[in-house]
Parts: sequence; structure tokens; C-alpha cells
Amino acid sequence: MIEASFERNGERSAAVSGAYQYDTGQRLKMHGLPSPQELADRDEFLSGDMVTMQVHFGLKGDSQTQTRLALWDEESACWLAMIPDEYLQTAESVYAYIYISYGMDEDGNGRTKTMYELAFKPISRPAPNNVATSEQWEAWATKSDETQMTIDALGNAQASALTAQEGALEAAQSAAQAAELAQTGAQNAQTQWARLEALQAQWDGMTVRTVSLPALSRATATPSGSVLTLGLPRGAAGEKGETGETGPVDIALSMADGVLTITRME
Repeated sequence: MIEASFERNGERSAAVSGAYQYDTGQRLKMHGLPSPQELADRDEFLSGDMVTMQVHFGLKGDSQTQTRLALWDEESACWLAMIPDEYLQTAESVYAYIYISYGMDEDGNGRTKTMYELAFKPISRPAPNNVATSEQWEAWATKSDETQMTIDALGNAQASALTAQEGALEAAQSAAQAAELAQTGAQNAQTQWARLEALQAQWDGMTVRTVSLPALSRATATPSGSVLTLGLPRGAAGEKGETGETGPVDIALSMADGVLTITRME
């Protein structure tokens, strides 16, 4: 219980005692204030007997206060209001404003006025074991920031590792495709070489003979075993000069290293 007396310092302000830092669940007991009936009697425009008292708590510089309803204790002739715990956690001055509502109807309409005020400063003391100090909160916040930075760094490292893994997988796929193309190329080259060898073997030792065909006819080539017969059309009369047509000549063909050699056979 924190006592506030309006009897010693006049009507508008009070002397407060019994407030310690880190106290919780404390009530503000206000002595020397008018009773609800006395407050009602002081308002000449009051149309009913409803008077409500609120206590607005705040710290210096606050733009808004916290409100607690004050109740009249007939036995002690005092008003009682709970103090929010957060206003007792620091050794800063706490300001309380006594707010009276006159003639408030069921819709909340009425006249209001700040009638009294008080201020108190909790007596500073070391924090209990189960209460975190501001220094501990700051240390915890710093550690949380460091932990978050570590988590972010791990996330970035994981992302980089995943990217590297994807790059390695793509490189392996490219290498596999290149190896497949190389194998296909080697097989094609081997096939072509086999065809070339077969063609060279076919041409090696082949005998070519020629036969004369009538003038202006189409040339022919007729293979038979190892003999290739070429049909060569004769030229027009007088086309070869006085010597005339000598007739076809037998020749031999041979293939070596891609070179076709034609040899006249006597």
C-alpha cells in the first residue's frame, strides 16, 4: 500500500510515502479527498448522484496516461486505486492526476475535470533475482541481435552452398553431355573409317576395261566382280583428226590413302 495524504499539503497536491522500486500489485490509498457525496454536493449543476473518480498515471514526457478506476472505502474514508506495475520498475518520478466525472449517464456523457494531482518517486533499490534489470535487457537485446546476425550468416552460407551445389550439378550434367557427344563422334568416325577401309579394299586390285559405244550415246559403268566396264561413246566422225578412233583401252584402278590411281594396261 502506498499512502498519499492531501491533508498536509493542501487540497490540490499530496505527500506520498511507501513507494519502492520493483514493488508490484500496489494500491494507492488517498487520504483527505471528498467522499462521493461531498463531490456531488460541490457540483451545483449535478442532476444525479453519480460521481466517478479515475486516476491517470504517467511519467514525465508521456503523451498519454494509463487509467485506473478509484473506489471509495467507507471504513477508512479513503479512495483506493491500483498502481500499474510498470510505473514502479524504475526510480523515475510518477505523476498521478485525479479525474472526476460528474453526472455521467449510461452513454458515458457527463462533465469531467482534473481536480487533484500527486507525484512520487520510487525509492531506488537493487533488483530482485527474478526481475531483469535494464542492463540485463540491453545485454539480452545485444545477444539477440548477435544471434540473429549469426542465423542470417548461416542462412547466407547455406544459400551459397546450395548455389555451388547447383552449379556443380549443372557442370556435371554438361560434362556428361560432352562425353556422350564425344562418344557419338568417336563411333561415327569409326564407322566412317570402316566404310573408307571397305571402299579402299573394294577398289584395290579392281580392273577397269572400256568398250566403245556409238557416238552421242550415254556413257555407262557396269561392275562385275573385280572388273569395272566403262562404256565410252565414240566421237563424231573426223572429230579426232586424221588418226581416227583408236578404240577403248584397258586400265586398272587402285586406291591408297584416299588417292585413286588409274594405270593403263598394255
